[in-house]
Amino acid sequence: MNAPLRRTQLARRTASDGRLLAAALRLVARGGSAGTSLASIGLEAGFSRGLPAERFGSKAALLLALIDAMEAWAEDNVFAGMPAESGLDGLLARVEAHFRGCMDGPEAVGALYILSMESLTVVPELRPRLAAYFQGYRRAFEHHIRSGQAKGEIRAELDPAVEATVVLGMIRGLVTQWLLDRESIDLQRATRAALEACRRSLRAEPPR
Repeated sequence: MNAPLRRTQLARRTASDGRLLAAALRLVARGGSAGTSLASIGLEAGFSRGLPAERFGSKAALLLALIDAMEAWAEDNVFAGMPAESGLDGLLARVEAHFRGCMDGPEAVGALYILSMESLTVVPELRPRLAAYFQGYRRAFEHHIRSGQAKGEIRAELDPAVEATVVLGMIRGLVTQWLLDRESIDLQRATRAALEACRRSLRAEPPR
């Protein structure tokens, strides 16, 4: 009887932790981490004020867990269906997936971008984790660029690491503008323009 009981307790704890992280995401998206307390997260989730501290120990630890959860969600829901091909087409598909994920989950991407900016000031404890988060995206783009160069699709003289940084910077810049002014920025049209810009800047000229 003990094993089923332990599994039930684990499932309940996992579910309540998920509710706490979802509440933290909502509050961070609305007011940033600086304006979000552990007590407010507990109440937002429908629990006691003290439960977040009991489960996570500190606000920084909870926010790190939130970043982990957002990264896992993106891998499972935004990038899991990526086509198998690498190279230029794979890179363009991944760029489009980034923008699609933003449009599908604006609250989550808003919270992520707020935490990124706050890690430069009020919560520097998050900076190494967020740097690693975005390094993963850059490495994925770099992989596609190197593969495209090997196939002759992408200009051989380009530095893959630098170009991957530029591609991610373009995405983050456009998304930041969209988060600030969603009324006047059409992210779908911006996505098409970004894909064409990537294609023009990376594509190798066909042999004469």
